[in-house]
Amino acid sequence: MFRPFTPPIEDIAIVFGHERSLSNGEKRIYSVAALRISQHATVTEFTSHIRSGKLRAREYAHSQLGEAKLKNAPDEITVSGHLQDFLEGIDHVVGYVPNGHIISLEPLCNNERIIDAALLADYFMPWTGAATAKSLWEYLHKQERQKISFSALEGAKLCTDFLQHLFGTVLNDTTFPAASALRYYLRTSNTLFGTFCCHMLEHFDDYFGNALITPVSKPETADWEQFLDTVPKKEKSTDQREAFHELPEDDIQQLYEQLAHKRKGYSVRQPQVDYASHVARAINANAVACIEAGTGTGKTLGYLLPVMEFLKRNPTQRVAIATYTKSLQKQLYGNELDSCRELFGQYNTIPVALIKGKSNYVCAHKLNDILSPLLDGMEMLSWLYFANICYQYRITDLDDVTPRMRAYFDEGRILSNIAQEVSAGSGCFSTHKQCPGNIVTAEAAQSRLVITNHNKLVLMEQDPQLSELFKHCIIDEANHFEDAVRTTLSPEFSTSDIFFYCRYLREQCRKLILAPSTPEAIEYQAEAVVSEIAYTVTKIDALRDQFKQMNQAAAYGAVPVTPAHQAFTKGDITNDLEILNKHLERIHELSAFFSGKKAGNLPLGYKSISRCRTMRTLLQEASVNLMLIRKGLHEDGTWNSIQVFPRNWLLCGGQVYLGAFIRESIIKQRDTIILTSATLTHQSSFTPYRRTLGLGKSDVLTFSDKEAPPKPCFVARVAPPFTPDYSLVVPSDAPSALYEHKRLWLEYTLKVLPKLIEYNDGATLVLCASYEDLEALRQEFEATYDGSYPLLFQRKGEPATALIEEFRTTRESVLFGVETFWHGVDFPGNTLTQVIITRLPFPAPNSPLMDARKRFLPDGVFWERYRYETAIKFRQGAGRLIRRETDSGLVIVLDNRLLKNQRLAPCPVIQGMRNIPERHRGKGWNKAK
Repeated sequence: MFRPFTPPIEDIAIVFGHERSLSNGEKRIYSVAALRISQHATVTEFTSHIRSGKLRAREYAHSQLGEAKLKNAPDEITVSGHLQDFLEGIDHVVGYVPNGHIISLEPLCNNERIIDAALLADYFMPWTGAATAKSLWEYLHKQERQKISFSALEGAKLCTDFLQHLFGTVLNDTTFPAASALRYYLRTSNTLFGTFCCHMLEHFDDYFGNALITPVSKPETADWEQFLDTVPKKEKSTDQREAFHELPEDDIQQLYEQLAHKRKGYSVRQPQVDYASHVARAINANAVACIEAGTGTGKTLGYLLPVMEFLKRNPTQRVAIATYTKSLQKQLYGNELDSCRELFGQYNTIPVALIKGKSNYVCAHKLNDILSPLLDGMEMLSWLYFANICYQYRITDLDDVTPRMRAYFDEGRILSNIAQEVSAGSGCFSTHKQCPGNIVTAEAAQSRLVITNHNKLVLMEQDPQLSELFKHCIIDEANHFEDAVRTTLSPEFSTSDIFFYCRYLREQCRKLILAPSTPEAIEYQAEAVVSEIAYTVTKIDALRDQFKQMNQAAAYGAVPVTPAHQAFTKGDITNDLEILNKHLERIHELSAFFSGKKAGNLPLGYKSISRCRTMRTLLQEASVNLMLIRKGLHEDGTWNSIQVFPRNWLLCGGQVYLGAFIRESIIKQRDTIILTSATLTHQSSFTPYRRTLGLGKSDVLTFSDKEAPPKPCFVARVAPPFTPDYSLVVPSDAPSALYEHKRLWLEYTLKVLPKLIEYNDGATLVLCASYEDLEALRQEFEATYDGSYPLLFQRKGEPATALIEEFRTTRESVLFGVETFWHGVDFPGNTLTQVIITRLPFPAPNSPLMDARKRFLPDGVFWERYRYETAIKFRQGAGRLIRRETDSGLVIVLDNRLLKNQRLAPCPVIQGMRNIPERHRGKGWNKAK
């Protein structure tokens, strides 16, 4: 796919295959279809099943092929021969294997030149998420598909529709002018991938017979920057403070009555009105408020309507809404906000902006520096991928790089290195007027409502364009806020990054050494840089071995650093890190000739010099991070961790207690802070949560700066509009899931899970406490489970979007998940009627953060925090079951420690499966009897 391809392209072929897993781990196609499309738009079809044994439940769900059909189908050799005859004369094909890999098609087609249709979707349309067959169909047809299955022929036709949309609409230079630049660089890549795309654009009418669509109407151009947006001109500020108009709490009821009158199907819910009244009270009083609202309250509209009404009444005020998840940001900025504006026309004049952290955006300036005539093949395609993200910055960002993209393009870390270099998180200056990060920042500075994430909110006051603007803040999903602050503020030092920076600087220095026109003094400095880099690499390698001597477990995961250890120089890690710091500082100092006015005289291209400046900046930032971690190693109240990889290592650190920072640097800077979530309290008490954020117990919040005015501080709990209908049970024979009992617990879990799944007829969410637990279950189930319910397993590093979609659609399926499935996902109705919590979600006691807390916090405070975090996560996990008033079901905990820790549970605990109320038993329970 990424090698040169010169033969002329005539007919094109699309091959779709359903893949199954064999007991030995091999993958095989069991149903295949192919479409051959000529340049006269004629289409011929080929379809066949392949003899196979019984499918697993998930495989059957995707194809609906029964055992009889496959048993009587021709064998693989026969089908392969017929397919190859059908494809005769075609040098390459477009392939698609849902939930699999196109490599499975190679033996069938006897062809290695297969272009992955799913990769085309990820590459050119990253905003669509995982390119599953169902999601592609829904994207193309603009409607929900009620089933997940496709016949092979349906799948092949879906690929045809997708190609028609991709080349006729997405890459049409009439509606998307930048496509003419994408086309130029696709051709320049000198790959089958690029050649095929250009051919399809130029011959679109020949294949699809639609003369009304002309994807190519403009000449190709290398000037890709001409299509970039530009920072909007700054409007005159009207931020003169006017009289503050409060939002009368009595008017809140009227707002929701108007909404009920205008929106079909909506009715006023008193808990939502009560919640909105608390929001209005906090804004009116410039207060700090912690508001817990149970499932079904309608929090989003509960704060959005009061906020919009407040902004309407106060034209100089501004509000920021921060969420933890991207899904809620999209829901807010799209559905809810559009609905408010549609129903309440007076809100249309309030400018609103969506802004993410700068590291989410591509810096167009740095991306242009990478562009070089020497780029081709996979490097050129990787560069072009980020150019497209740069064009489409309003609907996609660097977080949307899929595992499939990394699998294809990250050979030698090509994709990862470019992603890191072009991130606007550092080295993207305000003078870069065409950079998306600066564009959205400028738009946010001119808006009165911004929707952002927790991390950006933490850093907002450090942004000169946004500082002091948004004095009223609503922090949704606030139970995650402390974690977001920790992630934002905790420095990390990655040697893989250091190697990348140093490698580029060394290459350019060697060019200077060999160039006859390089001044002697510069040549001497360049040689010194090369030598210093060699010393640095040697020291990094030595530290990797020292860390492994300190703790062999560092090779298997993050472990706490033991600063005083005989493995280190003079028995202390800080000595070795200080030496490494000096090497990095020395490289930065010696390479200063890449900066300044005289740098333009160097015998290197302008872009090469500019990239060297970027590398120096990144190297300096890494050196600062290393210094911060080093200084914190012997300080009280800090945590640190080290993880060792075969060639690299990752060192992290930060503060254990962040309450003081949150109080003094975030809350003090604002007029209003509203922290809201469905899970803030434990045993009806806000005390543990308030302590984590430095809010104390008083109704008045004071600050270390005595001149800073105190703020009112209050808490409120809004009961949900209905009583959740479910049973929480611990089986009478459930063992303890303590680590020392892990083998016994795992054997029990593997024995009882299939029965519980069968009793409930699937529709089950299995929540694991760690990826280690999940992987142990996955390996056993994939090898031994022969039941009739599809099993879906979350995989580390892969987005959960496709699994969520498949689980919702396949109503009898079973989803095994870890962290992301404990919160923030909704499965209302019959999709989910049983949640199985395999192990109580106690924080891992040996994690670096927990290790530091145990050393730093008083025992009472430590155990209160330990139980609080467990209880909150437990409530969130159990809460996945009940999302609507009509939901009901069963939460089963396979860990008898809950019986001794019932205060962690959100409701009474039933001991023994026989004691479950009849209404909460699945249909299969009668079989069990």
